[in-house]
Amino acid sequence: MNKRARMRLIGVTAIIAISVVAIVVGVGAGDGSYSRNVSDVVGDGELVGERVRVTGTVIPGSWDKKSSPMRFDIRDEGESSGPQISVVYNGGVPSTFGDEVTAIITGVINTDGVLESEDMITKCPSKYESATGALTIADLLSEGDDVIGKSVRLTGFVVDGTIQPPGGETRFTIVDERGSPSVDVFYDGALPEGMVDGSQVVLGGLLDEQGVFDAVSVSMSDTEQ
Repeated sequence: MNKRARMRLIGVTAIIAISVVAIVVGVGAGDGSYSRNVSDVVGDGELVGERVRVTGTVIPGSWDKKSSPMRFDIRDEGESSGPQISVVYNGGVPSTFGDEVTAIITGVINTDGVLESEDMITKCPSKYESATGALTIADLLSEGDDVIGKSVRLTGFVVDGTIQPPGGETRFTIVDERGSPSVDVFYDGALPEGMVDGSQVVLGGLLDEQGVFDAVSVSMSDTEQ
């Protein structure tokens, strides 16, 4: 191959490479694949009608799973105040969704500044706690009415197939290591990363009069690390 042909080949290769990069970038931008913070999106009129991906923390008490479509608000991760954006969500709710969970939402911003979406994934926090000193379910239930309404730590194993999205009567069910007895758990917060069927969890909360454990915290047992 002579020098002129070699230079022509190099030039053609460079043009192809540049074209491929442009296509990839263009597709990514159109697909909303570049994730923005809430503060990057709020008030940006140029994004109205555009498909974007926004990452933020679900504001406690802002959502109602029973509403159709589901509505909730998010703000920047790690912030307790500041800009927030409302989300109208028409997709399936992840079982890990809940107060203060990090949600990655892809959708279109309407003229009211609301993010309309059918695509959401959640990032769960890593939370581990020792089960030492926590009550077993048998211990809890053996206390009878004396334990109702009292704050306790409880440990158990997640029953297969019981983990549900928040907003229902129960979030999941746990049993003692040998399989019985069991107790239903109510919890609207973010479930810890790695929590699956059979996981040992450590809960903080209280048993209500209906026999449901009303959890205020859910952690993985440190034996699961």
